Amino acid sequence: MKDRTYFKHRIDMLDDNGEILEHLAGVDDFMLADDVYEAALKRWPHAAILLRRGASVIHDSRRPRLVK
Repeated sequence: MKDRTYFKHRIDMLDDNGEILEHLAGVDDFMLADDVYEAALKRWPHAAILLRRGASVIHDSRRPRLVK
């Protein structure tokens, strides 16, 4: 069995320059990816964390959230 390297959604932690510091997760299902993103925010509340689908940013912890 071959390991998968591509997923629809990625959750990444960024450094101070906006570069990827650590790839936290790769997930196909959006609802699961959203839950993983929320868990990452709780685990690292002051870190810059992105949830992306391809090149599109879905959530960015550096942006204020209007609705929860």
